[in-house]
Amino acid sequence: MKKPYPASTIQNVINSAIYHLNLRDHSEYELRQKLEAKTENKAWVDTVIEQMKGYGYLKSDHAFSLHFCELAFNSQYGRKYIQQKLKTKGIDELTIEQAITETMQRMNVCEQSMINTRLARFKDFSTTSAEKVVNDLLKRGFSMDDISRGVAEHSASDTLLTKAQIKGKNANLEAEVIKLAKKLKGRSLIAQELKMKHVDISELDTVLDELIESGEIDFYYNCQLALAKKRYDLTDFKEKSKAYGYLSSKGFSDDEIKEVINSELEE
Repeated sequence: MKKPYPASTIQNVINSAIYHLNLRDHSEYELRQKLEAKTENKAWVDTVIEQMKGYGYLKSDHAFSLHFCELAFNSQYGRKYIQQKLKTKGIDELTIEQAITETMQRMNVCEQSMINTRLARFKDFSTTSAEKVVNDLLKRGFSMDDISRGVAEHSASDTLLTKAQIKGKNANLEAEVIKLAKKLKGRSLIAQELKMKHVDISELDTVLDELIESGEIDFYYNCQLALAKKRYDLTDFKEKSKAYGYLSSKGFSDDEIKEVINSELEE
């Protein structure tokens, strides 16, 4: 951003003020910042600020806030958005709350209706995700409670899925099973992790049986590999119990664990 040319006279400061106010409304705080970037002469800045107020070019903080609230509500922004924006413009909290309350009463603003109107643009949510819908509404300054209520009341609320649910819905069950088996995870842990990933496991047993029969997966061998990664003294009862607990946490069955441990003890 270019540094403004320094003002050599108060007229330069006046011209700068008029230029900025012609572009858009400024709060006193915003205009003062821009004028102070133009000159270090505080007296000039104070004089010009008062002149702009006198000419009606620079609104009071209350009038500025009222106008900002009206524009924001008309553009379907919520009170949290307004609070944040006005705070960055140097408006104090009391003035902000007074302006919001006054504007909401005068315009009969209902944030829930705004949310419902924005959500009504979706016939269903098949082209988006829950995160995107919620984040967009949060950025517009609506509360999470109101957003949740609006989503719940939408006729197609059951089609709004999270990114994880969408990924799980589109996942290939066989590929996911093979991937987890290669990480030396047993049947029960595979089922548990697939559930957590929102993958449909209604055909899991069938897929597992087919993969075992084809030799693609061998849980006994995987159990053996998992045990080999640890250094348990299986001749010690406590160590043997730890090994059993470890392999059980990996999702292997009692039969698989017992066979592998006994096989190791026989060697």
